[in-house]
Amino acid sequence: MTLHKTILASLIGGAMALSLAGTQALAAGNTNTITLIQLGDTHGHLHEHPEIFPDGRKDENAGGIARLTTLINQVRADNPDNLLLAVGDTTHGSAEMLFSLGDLIMPWLNSLDIDAFTPGNWDFGWGPRVYRQRFTAANPPLAPNNRTTIAWMDPSVVGPECNRATYNWQPPGANAPYNSPFVPASLCHVTKATFPTVAMNVYNYNEIGGINNPAQPLGPLVHEPYIIKEVGDARVAVMGLTSDVVPQQAQAFNTGFRFTMGYKEMAQNIAAAKDEGVDIIVVLSELGFAKNVQMVKEFPEIDVMFSGHTHERTPEVVKIEHADGSYSLLTESGEDCCLGRLDLEISGKGNIVDYEWELLEADSSVAEDPVVEAMVEDAQSTFLDKLPNGDPNPDFQCHTFGVNAFPFGTGHTLCDPLDKVVGTTGPTIQRWNSLEDISNNVMVDAFADLAKSLGEVDSKGNLLDDSNTLSTTNGFRFDVVILGSDDGFSGDITVGDLYDYYPIGAATGLAEYTGGRLKLHWEGILNNVFDPNPFRQRGGWFLGFTNNMHFDIRLSDDFPRSISDGKRIARVTVDGARMDDSKIYTLASCYPHGNPIDEVCRTAGATNLRFIQGNQETTGPTDIFGNRQLDMSATASYNVVLPVNSENIFDPIRFGNGVPVPFGGTATGPLFLKVAPNGFVHPVDALRRYLPGNPVTVADHGLGRVNAVDPVPVSEFGGPDNCDTCSIVQPSQGAGATWLKREFIEEKD
Repeated sequence: MTLHKTILASLIGGAMALSLAGTQALAAGNTNTITLIQLGDTHGHLHEHPEIFPDGRKDENAGGIARLTTLINQVRADNPDNLLLAVGDTTHGSAEMLFSLGDLIMPWLNSLDIDAFTPGNWDFGWGPRVYRQRFTAANPPLAPNNRTTIAWMDPSVVGPECNRATYNWQPPGANAPYNSPFVPASLCHVTKATFPTVAMNVYNYNEIGGINNPAQPLGPLVHEPYIIKEVGDARVAVMGLTSDVVPQQAQAFNTGFRFTMGYKEMAQNIAAAKDEGVDIIVVLSELGFAKNVQMVKEFPEIDVMFSGHTHERTPEVVKIEHADGSYSLLTESGEDCCLGRLDLEISGKGNIVDYEWELLEADSSVAEDPVVEAMVEDAQSTFLDKLPNGDPNPDFQCHTFGVNAFPFGTGHTLCDPLDKVVGTTGPTIQRWNSLEDISNNVMVDAFADLAKSLGEVDSKGNLLDDSNTLSTTNGFRFDVVILGSDDGFSGDITVGDLYDYYPIGAATGLAEYTGGRLKLHWEGILNNVFDPNPFRQRGGWFLGFTNNMHFDIRLSDDFPRSISDGKRIARVTVDGARMDDSKIYTLASCYPHGNPIDEVCRTAGATNLRFIQGNQETTGPTDIFGNRQLDMSATASYNVVLPVNSENIFDPIRFGNGVPVPFGGTATGPLFLKVAPNGFVHPVDALRRYLPGNPVTVADHGLGRVNAVDPVPVSEFGGPDNCDTCSIVQPSQGAGATWLKREFIEEKD
């Protein structure tokens, strides 16, 4: 077997290994080869789409689950001694996922015979009841038509709700199962995963107990921390680490869960697996590239780390050399563009003596599996208004996503077909850079343009304009490539593209902050992205900022100068003037339903939160509830309204055990109160309004709003050199003073 494409990293003194072909241990007797298949962060990308591959090649028809299936089948046929291991965000990331709570990808996943799966942070994005139904043995009840509704219904309201139509479900503290004849159980669940889920760092948590007892310990693990698989002659322990960033997302995502980084658990589970006689330890980790590199450095017992969350693509395997001469292998396979194949040659003593890694590209030369292609067509049947032959599609319909705390049948409605063109772009759009992307620039400009069109004033009586109105968007990583006309392609932007970039149910809000509060938050984000200690990094991508803003930031080893003087932001201007720490600015951004009203887009400290409310179209199709999508035309009108509720939004005591008092339970009201109004403007709505009159151009939306006075560091593992499609994007080593790095590692018992 030929060793190739290997990147070396030394734990001691930074010395590079002298040879690519070192052995993990002395071989004994015969060897056999096992194949580990890495399926990573598919993000609900059912169908083919444009892609840019690591060599810079642009392909209009790549990716999608039908091509991934072809590659999986080819690898399995080549070596029957294989494990298919899935890591990262899977049931979230597209319109099809949003309007089905991730259910439309489940038939494919269940057909693959996955050997082990570790969830990503966005797999929790439909709330704990959906997550538990899908990935655990539990069956908590869902609302009716659950494939569009995320929230618990109000248990004090008697009606045909699945809260009272469960199937042998016994809530915490109840003496018997809670059953009701109102709705058949078949309508009250999402599709159950038929494959094992492993994660050593997500725990059950009693929210009421935590209120009454601040010292309440974590409950038992939600999943098994690892499973052992017999592959060929080897015993392989497959361990899971889910993302530790779920708590920074909407509170509705992680109610009843608590997350750790898994550091303490790792040592315990490695020891337990060794006691069970495993030969190889494989970790599926959604912590992200930087944390996973450091985890492998500090746990040399890990043989293979399949990394996810950061969507990096490793054409070359990252090889971590340890002080004792052993090594660990780390890979990341991007999103649905690629499939990872790692062949391990195992000695008779169960040691790795050789390996080969290949990043298999799902480009247009790969045939689509016909069975899965039919699955995709079926999943998309209600989202397209035309059949392949151009005739009207009788299955086409509007869809409504019921966001957290909204009554059944209300929320965000889509009636446009996903292939409807709503804008054009000159430059090619993607979302890969550490500091700034055109995609985020377009998004925040759309939010701010809407806010400034309202004739609204702030709490000081100032009209919202370029001098005081801003927008930011989080450093999300879900996306697909949109090939621009500047590169010889159509440049069309479709409705489906918009949901690939914003597949969440947030409301567009207006909130006020002082300039100083905003800068403090942005400093924190920069530290999250570039902290020299990988375990303190979070995210890996900075924010998007509007065209009336300009940043100069410092990323050299001189910053931060100290813990109390961590200023990486050298200068911020708004409409050409220095940002005033004491001035009130209005931020037009996203509000996650159910969060406190002092926060939009993860930026705490807000005051005067208001929502932009639209009006439904007066003609056209409706969903099953009679809803139409919002009118976002040039002549549309909007209202600015206060929150529906502003106190006690999240209350586990009010919700009790989820069983209404009339049915013998303790629940007197919903877990979350509604905050945004009916008819809230969704971020995709704002983009539907903006793009028809604002084609994407380099002049208007190009890079340059965030200027790195010191260049973004190149990754220690061969990152891009003026090329945002090459090798590793994120500098896992961070940027900052050497004395802040995590270099001194204690010996573990």
